[in-house]
Amino acid sequence: MNVKLQELKSRLRGTWIHHAVWAYKNPPPRNRAEKYDWQTIQTMFRVLHRNSNCIDVGAHSGAILRHMVAIAPQGRHRAFEPLPHLAQILRTRFPQVSVHEAAVSDRRGESEFLFVESDPAYSGLHPRIYPFADPKVTTIPTATVTLDDVIPADEAIAFIKLDIEGGEFHALKGAIATILRARPIIVFEAGKESTGQYGVNPDDIYSLGTGTLGYEVSTMERWLERKPSYTREEYARNWHSGPDYYFIAVPRERRAH
Repeated sequence: MNVKLQELKSRLRGTWIHHAVWAYKNPPPRNRAEKYDWQTIQTMFRVLHRNSNCIDVGAHSGAILRHMVAIAPQGRHRAFEPLPHLAQILRTRFPQVSVHEAAVSDRRGESEFLFVESDPAYSGLHPRIYPFADPKVTTIPTATVTLDDVIPADEAIAFIKLDIEGGEFHALKGAIATILRARPIIVFEAGKESTGQYGVNPDDIYSLGTGTLGYEVSTMERWLERKPSYTREEYARNWHSGPDYYFIAVPRERRAH
C-alpha cells in the first residue's frame, strides 16, 4: 500500500469520516449476534475519542478489539481472554494492546475454566445453557482477576465491553471502584441462559447498575435511537421473555448523549 495512503488512513481513524465510510460499507445485519457487534461498534464511534482507553473482557479473537484500536488509535487498550490459544492470537494481532490471559470475576485467584471446544465463544467459568446439543467441554485451569486489581487507579477508562457467557455480573462487582471513578460506557451480555446460570437474577444486575453504580440500563438499539432507558420491570420482562441479551449501561450524569 502507498505510504501516503497509509498515513491518510491513519489520520482518518476515529473521525466522522471514518465512521461514515464504515457505516456505508457495513449496513445493519439481520443476524442477532452480528447486529449486537454492529451496535457495539456504532456505540464506540459515538463515545470514543482518538485517545480513549478501552477494556475488552472476553476478547476472543479480537472482532471488537480491532475496532477499539481503529477508533481510538492513541488510546491504551486492555484485552482479557482466558483461552491460551486465543490470548496468543490477540498478542500477535494486536501488539499495541495489553493482553491478560485470565478470566475476569469478583475475586482473584485460580479457577477451572470450561473450554467449549465445539464453539469456544461459549466458554466460561461455569456451564450455561448452550444453543446446541452435546457440547464438547474440556476443563482447563485459569487465573481469575478483578478489573479493580488490574486497572491502575489513575488510568482513565472510557469504554468496557463484557462478553463472558454469564460471568458479567461478577466481573462488574469486581470493577465497582474502577467504574465509580472512571464512569465508562459499559456494553455487556446478560440473560437467563447465561448469567442466570451463575445464580444471578435480573434484579441483581439492575440494582447493581442503577443503584450501586448510578447508571441507566438499556439496549444499545434504544440508546442509539435516544429512547428512554429500561425500567426495572422492563428489564426483568426482557430477561425472562427476550428478545435481547445484550445491553448498555450509561452513567446517569451522561444521560444526554
